[in-house]
Amino acid sequence: MAVFAIAIQRGGTAKTTTAAALTQAAAAEGRRVLAIDLDPQGNFSFSMAADMNRRSSFDLLMGKTIAATDIQRTPCGAYMIPASWNLSTVTTARGSANRLRRALEPLHSRFDLIIIDTPPTAGELQYNALQAATGLIIPLQADIFGLHGLYQIADTAAQFQNSNPDLSITGIVITKHNTRSTVSKQMQQNIIDAAAGMDIPYLGAIREGVAIREAQTLQQSLFEYAPKSKPAADYMKLYQSITGGADNGN
Repeated sequence: MAVFAIAIQRGGTAKTTTAAALTQAAAAEGRRVLAIDLDPQGNFSFSMAADMNRRSSFDLLMGKTIAATDIQRTPCGAYMIPASWNLSTVTTARGSANRLRRALEPLHSRFDLIIIDTPPTAGELQYNALQAATGLIIPLQADIFGLHGLYQIADTAAQFQNSNPDLSITGIVITKHNTRSTVSKQMQQNIIDAAAGMDIPYLGAIREGVAIREAQTLQQSLFEYAPKSKPAADYMKLYQSITGGADNGN
């Protein structure tokens, strides 16, 4: 079963938007998908209309039992373990990066796919995601900061591949794609070339669209709110490319 971490060590890259859209795409395709929010901000949880007063990913990391009834089913049909502000108190100890991996092992047989959103910084929460994941999806904007971010997260992932040999870098995604900007197009190609030099696949670009912000504000699935929008088409294509179409990585 595939466990995807959506991660990069900087903000503003549509990381959470990508996590939510992929989760919603899986649900729209009828798959049993589990979403896990490891970002204390809880934006992923909000966009999925999850109740943050119930059992959270903090409880998961602290080794508390997560019963089937504790895992919420969100309005789009996906299942979720939401974030908690307590995540900001999680500290590093010997072997602590394995907490999420151990906690998820009993859940693997119950789901087709797991998607983990992470904080936009390096640290214990992101490390737990990388230790638990089988695939890393890197959302980037086509600018110089996106290029720097690619090198940073690729280096971090390479370090975790020593302790988690199941982890592979699934690829990069260019988000907030602007087809009109010449500079953006050049930077996009520079990023794609840099990724190729590290044997990291390019998975495609997500075009800008107001439908994404509107769906998030209304806490609705992008594929229910605006299924014919350009971002919905791009994210569905991305979902199908990372899961091999209908088999969802199984």
